[in-house]
Amino acid sequence: MKLNNLQILRGISALLVCCFHFREDLNFKSLQIGTVLFQKGSIGVPIFFVISGFIMAFTTRKLDLRSGISAQISSFYKKRVIRIIPLYFLLTFLWMFIGGNFLLYFQGESFSRLIHSLLFIPQNDAFPILYLGWSLNFEMFFYLIFGISLIFKANRYFFIVAFFIATYFLGLIFQPENAYLKMVTSNLNLYFVVGILFSLLLTKFTIPKKYAFSICFLGISAFAVHLFNIVAIENELLVLLIISLFVVSFLLFDFTFKWGGNKFFVFLGDISYSLYLSHPFVEIFFRRFKVEGFLNVPYFFLKIAVVIAVAAFFYHFIETKVTNYLKTKLKA
Repeated sequence: MKLNNLQILRGISALLVCCFHFREDLNFKSLQIGTVLFQKGSIGVPIFFVISGFIMAFTTRKLDLRSGISAQISSFYKKRVIRIIPLYFLLTFLWMFIGGNFLLYFQGESFSRLIHSLLFIPQNDAFPILYLGWSLNFEMFFYLIFGISLIFKANRYFFIVAFFIATYFLGLIFQPENAYLKMVTSNLNLYFVVGILFSLLLTKFTIPKKYAFSICFLGISAFAVHLFNIVAIENELLVLLIISLFVVSFLLFDFTFKWGGNKFFVFLGDISYSLYLSHPFVEIFFRRFKVEGFLNVPYFFLKIAVVIAVAAFFYHFIETKVTNYLKTKLKA
């Protein structure tokens, strides 16, 4: 089954994060357009986490776990590592290089930061070298727990849900200071759980169109209210509900309405990982140019167009080709 609308949502989420980082281009003295539209654009990251949970559960739902568990777990990890690491490592080293202090990362505290970045281990006092890697720390943690859950076979989803809910409440109680424990107990992990629950729900039940329409209207409307800060919503569980409804809206476009989706926006979903990781390089490049006044509006859209072009390049020549090569070599 093709999930074109979920793929479109990937692209939207990546663009939201990109626009969040570019938002100052649209801020003027008399009108803070960028702030109004994209001050909450980082919301694209928890959307990614919901999608990640859904995809992991959906693509492994037919695994035969009656025998060969270790082989299944090994295969699962191989596929995920091949998907994440090559482009991330390449762009991390490229980021080090363009900073002009490449060799400094191999000594002292900078070397420690490099090791933490490459091993997806969070630090209290520093982001990963390629700062967007903080979200990949979560993704790799999700992969770790999901792979372990396969040991529990039919009870694997119960294990995952119980684990993340338990760690969330433990975090509320003990409020750990350690960076890794902060990640383990973060409320962001609940987005991953929601994605898994959506997969279980939509593969077992059909949502009638009359109910699906109401859910989609509510989900998209609530998301717009939150994104544009029409109503200030700070409660993390309420935000979780809003984002969950927004994601399930796109899932219903696939499962209930069976809409094919626009090819260009599906393509944006295809390149979303490359877009997410590479857009800071475009921002660095454009910092050398100074644009003032309302020329910033076409300048903003020019940057977005360049981001898409750069992402398409990395997707085609790096992400796809390297992934396919490693899949063949590692038999993943």
